[in-house]
Amino acid sequence: MRRLTWIASLCVLAPIAACNGEVTGGRGQAGDESTIADSARFPRLTNSQWQSTVRDLFYLDDVAAISTELQPDPPLGRFDNNIARLAFSAAHWRGFQRAAEEVAEFITSSPALVAAISPSDEPAELEAAGRAFIEHFAPRAFRRPLQAGELDSYLAIFLEGASHYPGTSESDAGKRLVIEALLQSPHFLYRVEDSESAKPGLVSLDGFEVASRLSYAFWNSMPSDELFAAASDGSLDTQDGVREWAATMFEDPRTEKQFDSFHVQAFQLDEYADLDKSAELFPNWRREIGEAMLRESEMFLSSEVLGGGGIKELLTSTKSFVNADLAALYGLEGDFGSDFVEVELDPTQRSGMLTRLGFLTRNATLTQSDPIHRGVFVNLNLICRPLSAVPNLPDNLMPVGDTNRERVNSLTGPGTCGEGCHATLINPIGFSLEHYDALGQYREEEGGQPVNSADVYTFESGEQLAFDDAIGLSAQLASSVEVHACYIQQLLEYLLGRDLEAQDMELVAQYAQESVDQGLSIREIILRVVESKSFRYRVAQGAN
Repeated sequence: MRRLTWIASLCVLAPIAACNGEVTGGRGQAGDESTIADSARFPRLTNSQWQSTVRDLFYLDDVAAISTELQPDPPLGRFDNNIARLAFSAAHWRGFQRAAEEVAEFITSSPALVAAISPSDEPAELEAAGRAFIEHFAPRAFRRPLQAGELDSYLAIFLEGASHYPGTSESDAGKRLVIEALLQSPHFLYRVEDSESAKPGLVSLDGFEVASRLSYAFWNSMPSDELFAAASDGSLDTQDGVREWAATMFEDPRTEKQFDSFHVQAFQLDEYADLDKSAELFPNWRREIGEAMLRESEMFLSSEVLGGGGIKELLTSTKSFVNADLAALYGLEGDFGSDFVEVELDPTQRSGMLTRLGFLTRNATLTQSDPIHRGVFVNLNLICRPLSAVPNLPDNLMPVGDTNRERVNSLTGPGTCGEGCHATLINPIGFSLEHYDALGQYREEEGGQPVNSADVYTFESGEQLAFDDAIGLSAQLASSVEVHACYIQQLLEYLLGRDLEAQDMELVAQYAQESVDQGLSIREIILRVVESKSFRYRVAQGAN
């Protein structure tokens, strides 16, 4: 830690408001040119972004070999990249300090890793070599060209390397110290947007700022060398250029992983891997089956995003991916093994994500289906409809009835204290899924009685959906503007990395209507987001 007291002063070398956590900018008013929401100019890298950025900055396969002690990001909000949760405490700073030292030591202990980040024609003379290294490596670390004075400042650090690491070659010692300094700079730890405007209004982000917005939205990491080149040659200065580049990024495997993460967080898919069921009723249940359900959901959702599907298909598609365990639960015949294979499910029993095993199993008890939790989930996460707090119920209530639906209705249906919420919002959706037991297996009877899955759901607008079962409900939800808006709202929050504001909700409403009317693919919606002003501009400092 002895050498970090002066490295921390690099905040002074290139001061930015991020050094003290300040977020600047104003809010545009309807009717003028500032019609996009305010955004943070200095979002900090999340821990996962830091790891993936270090991986790509040093051309590593992964960062598993580097032991780091980063302070965990707080579990606030729905998405892990939301700027509101990314505080910067003393503990965070110490973690990033230690991590920078560990990374620098790891890289400079390998001639091959040092060579990968050094210019191929590095001069022999020490000062010239240091200058060449900084000119080559520092712009990638900062994700932009060097600014006035930065080269000389880091060259001075480079030349002090030998005094800190006397047992190392002067060049490698200098590189090690420069790497430590760069990885602790706010220009590495934050995604800095320096573009300015002489007047209030919208500021067009420069190519390097747009490149970073794109790369962290699609890859959760820094721009590639090719994306840096596009930023440099002006390819990202136009709406068409940004759209064209974003379209190519769908071909990168990191994009699939990024949108897997979006769906895991949006729909709480990670909970599928930690489920318990009654060993008496379900003797073949193993926790590994829950992990398989998670993988099935990820593959299904990813196939729709990357394969051209829309929000409608998320709720109506019969395509899925199964192994032997899942095939048995779906009642599929054939020879299945441990590998996942694509299948078509029975369209009379399955329709989209609400009828997939993972969702149904997660929203069930140890022994029974759970209409209440299934209905709550759909309201909150597919319709984005807030629900009131549960009233204080008497402790001595006893459900009555022969079926699960009858027992739930006896406590929360018409004529009970749950009549105003459960009976009209939660229960109807939950009852539509009563054809599926606690493992998501399809059934025609429950407790010796025919399953009754018909009901009516009423939107906040007063519009009603009448349906016979989950297939009918899913088809109607798939054509609902409210459902399309809910998915797009979450997608926009994830792509922008912040809470949405009034101006954003206008964009959500526009895209939702277009999604319903034009049958937009999710891929197209993403492209429209990144080519929009909300993604390519920010509000000028002082605009109000």
